[in-house]
Amino acid sequence: MQRSSLLFTLALYGAIALLGGCAGHATGAGPIPPTSAPAGPISLPLTRAGGPFALPTAGDYSGSMQLPANNAPSGTTMTLSASTSAPVGAATPQALRRARGPRLPQAVALPTVLFVLTIQVSQSVTFQSAPGFSFQLPAGMSTVNESFFVALFDGESAQAPLLTTIGPASISGSTLNFSGNATPLTLDAGTTYLAELYELATGATATPSPLPSSTPTIAPTATPTIAPTIAPTIAPTATPTIAPTATPTAAPAASPAAGTLYELSYGSSYTFGAFAPGANGNVAPLASYSAAIQAPTGIAVDATGRAYVVAYGPAGTEIFSYAYGASGNATPSTTLTTDASGWGLAIDPATDDLVATDANNNIVEYFAPGANGSASPLKTISGANTGFNLPYQVAFDGSDNIYVVNGNGFGSVVEFAAGASGNATPIATIAGSATGLDGPEAIAVDSTGRVYVGNSANDTITVYAPGANGNVAPSAVIQGGTYDFLIDQAIIAVDASNDLYVFGRSNEIEVFAPVTGSPQAPIRTITGSSTGIAAAEGVAIVP
Repeated sequence: MQRSSLLFTLALYGAIALLGGCAGHATGAGPIPPTSAPAGPISLPLTRAGGPFALPTAGDYSGSMQLPANNAPSGTTMTLSASTSAPVGAATPQALRRARGPRLPQAVALPTVLFVLTIQVSQSVTFQSAPGFSFQLPAGMSTVNESFFVALFDGESAQAPLLTTIGPASISGSTLNFSGNATPLTLDAGTTYLAELYELATGATATPSPLPSSTPTIAPTATPTIAPTIAPTIAPTATPTIAPTATPTAAPAASPAAGTLYELSYGSSYTFGAFAPGANGNVAPLASYSAAIQAPTGIAVDATGRAYVVAYGPAGTEIFSYAYGASGNATPSTTLTTDASGWGLAIDPATDDLVATDANNNIVEYFAPGANGSASPLKTISGANTGFNLPYQVAFDGSDNIYVVNGNGFGSVVEFAAGASGNATPIATIAGSATGLDGPEAIAVDSTGRVYVGNSANDTITVYAPGANGNVAPSAVIQGGTYDFLIDQAIIAVDASNDLYVFGRSNEIEVFAPVTGSPQAPIRTITGSSTGIAAAEGVAIVP
């Protein structure tokens, strides 16, 4: 069925907040005690605006919603039911890596579904903005080292598209608040929507909590016996090999060579490694550092070696930058905070502007180099003509044309002329059944204009000839099952020689020669304990 993913997002977004608990008897967003909301399915008459309306309870969860202005025809009703688990056979956050649509934020553990709201309307309705909600957690439930999100699904089947993930929630005591926004939202009659509230143990702060009690007893006995025997034998050999790789971090003014590979991965914390051009095998990075950031979804690097990462931070969506030469638990040089739902990043090669996608609101934003704090974008690309439908990653070609991959459903790739802004119309669109696109997320463009797209639903990289447009078949397809990669987020890149870099699922980076036809096996693989590479998050190449 045809409908705007964005509108669904909002619909479910509202629904999700439905999960929430606005005060059940006055305006505002206060929690609703579990006993104050009705049990079982409820049917609400949709008025032009109103609320707050109490939601059905499930377990010890309760909530309410505030409806914004809308065009509901007279007699329209919204039917809501709730459960603490998804319907049998429905899509769930645990399985989202295999679903088409937005991806879950990364976490230390798998997500746990807490509350599921089923939403139906008797007649199609469009809201001027997304509803506002709050959600009341059961008494005694801890929110320490936990983040809360809502996954919005367009249907109840396992194949239902994930429309968006909303969050993290603002937490006040045991109340979760998911704010609405100004984006219009349409709910279609005859369609069932699922809004699934889930929690994640996020970031490096999720593991330390049990350690303080166990570490004091183990560390004192382990250190005296092991350290004396290991230090004498390891220190002499480790020092000569590690010191040379650590030297670049001590020279903040140094810049890496063009073609230096950056990788972002998740181990006990998010780590960055910079590898020399041509790196192969079990090699140590030129520079490495870690960062206490949450749920990164994109990485970019400029010619000076400054790395930019977009992530869900404590203040919402944040874009952090780290200068080349940072070491240890690095402090970001800049932190750009936006109220947008960030996802992908790229550096405009002609201007060095930072280019970020706002997946939920279908916008591409350009920020000045070094933008910090709540800086406003220099310009945006958005509007009905753009063809944006959950834009994930972006890339540029040698003419400074910008390519944006849309991740909703089977997806598409839209190309805009250099300098495009506002409600621009693409100069080319790759979409259709012949393209092989299937839940695309990652994108790269080489110096010839060849386009590489990473498809998350079937773990393939589809390659398109320069100038490809319309419902065209790929010129080559690289199968992830053959070469051990799992497409997710920003994990492909190309260098100036048009070699293709792909983050593999077994903590390695695979490098392919330029893909002009039937692909061959990787020509290089960077992997091993010395590399420091862990779970894949992203790769980028110094221009």
